[in-house]
This record gives sequence, C-alpha cells and structure tokens, in this order.
Amino acid sequence: MTMLSAARTAADRGKAAVRPRLGFTLIELLVVIAIIALLIAILLPSLEQARMQSKRVACTSHIKGIATSARVYESDDPNGWGIPVHPKQYDQCPGHIEGENCTTPLYVGAYEWGGKSGIGRESYFTGSPGDPLNSKYGSKAGFGPASRPMNALLYPGGFKEVRTSGRFDRSQGTRDTQLDLGLFRCPGDDGAPRGAHCPDWVAHGDRSSYDHFGNSYAANVFMVVTVNGRLTPQFDISEMGSNSPYMRPTSRIVTPARTVYFEENIGRWAWSCRSELDADHDPTDGGGCKWIGEGVDPGPTKTLRGWHGVDWTYNRSFVDGHAEFHKLYLEGTEDANGFAHHYRSEIVFANDIDRSQRMRCITVRGNGWQKDTLPQAFVRTQLIHSGGGRPSYEDCVDTDPLETE
Repeated sequence: MTMLSAARTAADRGKAAVRPRLGFTLIELLVVIAIIALLIAILLPSLEQARMQSKRVACTSHIKGIATSARVYESDDPNGWGIPVHPKQYDQCPGHIEGENCTTPLYVGAYEWGGKSGIGRESYFTGSPGDPLNSKYGSKAGFGPASRPMNALLYPGGFKEVRTSGRFDRSQGTRDTQLDLGLFRCPGDDGAPRGAHCPDWVAHGDRSSYDHFGNSYAANVFMVVTVNGRLTPQFDISEMGSNSPYMRPTSRIVTPARTVYFEENIGRWAWSCRSELDADHDPTDGGGCKWIGEGVDPGPTKTLRGWHGVDWTYNRSFVDGHAEFHKLYLEGTEDANGFAHHYRSEIVFANDIDRSQRMRCITVRGNGWQKDTLPQAFVRTQLIHSGGGRPSYEDCVDTDPLETE
C-alpha cells in the first residue's frame, strides 16, 4: 500500500466516524410524545371553552334577533302584540279531534310563534306515541313552519302547506321537521335538562329543543288565574290572565328593559324550581305563598344545567330588544334539602295590604329582570285553566299545590 492510499483510507474512516445519525432513539421519541400529550391536555379545555363561548355568543345573537323581529312584528300587528299568537291558539285541547270545539286549551303558545315542525308529544292525535308526524308541534297538527306567524315576516312565502284537498302530505310534513331555520336554533341546544320540563322531552334527553318543539326559544307567557273564581269581575271563572308580554300590547309594558321577552327553552321554568318563594310560610303572616306549592322539581341533581356549561344560567332577550346571559339563582337561600330560591318578590301595591300580599306570589323578579308586568292590569286571554300548578305549565310541570293561582 502506498502512502497516498493509506492516507485516503484514514480519511474515509474519519468521515464515517462523523457521519450524522438518522432518526430518534426510543427515549427521545417517548419524550416528544409526552410533550405533545401535555400540550393537548393543556390546550383542549381552552379550545372547548372557546367553542362553548362561541356557541353562547351565537345563541345570544339569535335571541336578540328574535326580539328585534318581534318589535317589527308588533309595529304591524293590529293588537300591538310583539309575541305572535298562532291562529290555532284556541284549538289545542289534549286528545283533540280535528273539528271538535276546544273550550279549555291546555297550551298557551310558548313555541308556536316561530320555527319549524317539532316532533315532540307525538301522541297528540292518537293518544299513544310512535309517529313523530303526529306531534302537537308539527305540521299535521297545524303548527308547521307555514303557519307559525313570525316565519311569514322572516321567510315570506318560503314554506309549503302540507294539506292539499284535505289530505296530509307526509313527505312535506317530514321535510318540515328537517328544516334549518338558523334564527330559531341555538347552536348550543344539545338537549333537555334532567328535570323541570316536559317529561316527554326529558325522556329524550339528547333531543334538541329545536327538534322537539320546533324552536330553541320559549316566549314569556307568564299567566295567572283564580281557580273556580275570577281574577276581576270582567274575567270568566278560571280564565287565565296574561301577566307577561304575551297577548299584551307592547305599549302597555312599563319596564321594557327589564321584562323578559324570550328565553332559552332549557331554562323556561328555572325561576319556579324548588323552593318557591315563601312556600313554607303561612299566607296570613303577611307574605306567604304556600298555596303555590313547593316549586318545580329540578331533577335528581337538584340543579338545572344550561346549554353553555353554567348551571341555572341562560340567554334571555327583553322587550326593549337587548339580550343578556342571566343566572337564575339567589345565593345564600339554600334550605336544608339543598333547594334555593330563584326569584324575589316585590310589593307593587303598597297602599292595598291585602292585594299586596296576593301579588307578592305572582311578582317574579331578579337582578335586572322580571317575568311579570305588574302593576299593569292582567289581560284577558279566554284561556281556561283546567289543571293544577301554576298556569302556563302546559301539563309539563306540576307541584301538587294546596291551592293554585
């Protein structure tokens, strides 16, 4: 071997010694995987929170848009009503047979003012469940999208009738249940609460309010009644009176910035959950409301969830057109059973002691909001209360009260 070839061989060995290593060792790979897993664990909750926040903001925007649409509707309505009243309002009796006279309608129109066809209460026609097209909230019952009044404002001429020559078109009825009417659907609407709502919806816990009722939002239809008596001499016996914006001219609402117009349906009855205000007090002590009952049962967890990750907290819009995210829970009012108050009362007729005590139980208010429209007079509705519990419970929630108003 020459000296030159020996030098080249040594150089080749040097190059081989410093040749870069390809790939990772097993330990290095495991370290990288662990770092990625840690980053995912840190970021996922933030991403989920951001996603939930985005849905909440969208739902707030939708319900604010509905309030704005109601103000437009009210300007053209001959009665000055902002919450549209469905033309079949007085044709909603349990087990209703088409063509029969309905004298005591059970439902009061919390959902039928707008939206698509719902599939809930599918026993409305037959008395037994099975066919979702038999829904009380659907096109067959006359409450499909073509007949819901606010739809005519937002989607003029956009929906087909499901009856031609008196025959029900099942294909069109099915399509009516599949519509995506964005304004009436809250993106966070992921199903029912575990209590304090219509049992058939609670039983289908993963079914959205939008699918069940045709609407993610409920109108404020707060009613009052004197069972087997008259609210005032002008009322019929057991006739319900509107103590809310429903069937009331907007001009007769004295606190539009506080008065609830529409709310997310999952929390529709959150304000009346156990325990009702002064439910355990004697009515003769100057402030008891024992005859109301104990309040609505929120379910086994004793809490009512919302669609946006916060219990007892829901989007609501108001008569003046703005919207807020409200918590309906009065801290520090929990009783020994873990139930709390969700509203407070106010004396609105200070110069009439007897009337003040009576009104305390139907004056439902919280921080920045109220369901009632007192001290304005009740509005006649021609709706006859036929059951127990507070009026406008719509056979969904009951409390077995001692006496009902």
